[in-house]
Amino acid sequence: MDLMLASKKADKTIVKVEGVGGYYTWSSTQFPVLSQKKLAAGLLVLQPRGFAQPHYADSSKIAYVSQGECIAGLILPEDSTEQVLKIHKGDLLPVTVGAVSWWYNGGDSEVNIVFLGASDEYTPGEYCYFFLTGVAGTLNGFSNELIAKSFHMTNTESEKLMKDQSGSNLLIKINEGTIMPEPCNVNVKHKLVFNLDNAKPNVEVKNGGSLFVVTCKNLPLLGDVGQSANRVVLEGGALFGPIFTADSSVQLSYVTKGSGRVEIVGLFGKTVLDAKVKEGELFFVPKFFPFAVEADEGGMEFFSVITSSKQVYGQLSGGKKSIWEAVSPSVLESSLNMTPDVFQSFKSKIAKGTVIAPPSTI
Repeated sequence: MDLMLASKKADKTIVKVEGVGGYYTWSSTQFPVLSQKKLAAGLLVLQPRGFAQPHYADSSKIAYVSQGECIAGLILPEDSTEQVLKIHKGDLLPVTVGAVSWWYNGGDSEVNIVFLGASDEYTPGEYCYFFLTGVAGTLNGFSNELIAKSFHMTNTESEKLMKDQSGSNLLIKINEGTIMPEPCNVNVKHKLVFNLDNAKPNVEVKNGGSLFVVTCKNLPLLGDVGQSANRVVLEGGALFGPIFTADSSVQLSYVTKGSGRVEIVGLFGKTVLDAKVKEGELFFVPKFFPFAVEADEGGMEFFSVITSSKQVYGQLSGGKKSIWEAVSPSVLESSLNMTPDVFQSFKSKIAKGTVIAPPSTI
């Protein structure tokens, strides 16, 4: 197994339009574990008035706004209602397989949206998009006669429609003065979107940081996607973990701010990754492999998608949920080959810890 788990920033440009934005991915050449494990990651950057045309994809994914705010249109499969959502930094939006979506930056600053999730259909390691409009739109693949008949148009009208599509890119700039759809009410948004910036942390440690978790319990739509997510915010020098996924799921993480060090341990206690990661980079954690993340002096934040709508972790760090805390004293003492005095010190310190540890004061 090729465990190239850390990555530089997205290296593959799918589309880039000056003054409008771009869509970028991580290639299998640079990050082969994506295709091996049938995962994918993409980054959408929209400048003011930038618009990503309506499309659907072959895989479910989770969108996370890492910078700015925008408007997203979403039409779920077998639903004729378009939900228009105003989403901000920290918002998480599940996009189910086959759902039609579009994205528009109606503000005055850049918007960054990262997409993480499974990719198990046409091209493992990549999302395959089907655009409804534009130069790569599905309409262009059909004959003028068929389009005319389907939409009850004349052949002349159909030909003009096809000609208009041929000059339109995947990303376009909306004309100034165009009135875009108004966002739906707050109650509808709460069923589709979860904000990690305003959520109450599941774990919060003074001078250490916070852990925010969202599963199908918080956002039922994640059950349809079959994935869940979390965000870890670490103060300078703080440590998250060691921890491992205990339910056969894998984790794909995107560093949204700062930098730090990631260590992952595999079979037989072998270190499979010990690397520096920074803003804009990915790292991947295989199922059952324990990992830990230590923030640099300036702190670090990362957003993760887990390939399960629930999150089941085994905690190897300190705290009441620690596996070390649960093991019988005699078993633990014998297994670790400790003298009684060292064991008592170790046992007492386990209970004081959490999955996030602040910088050491020793």
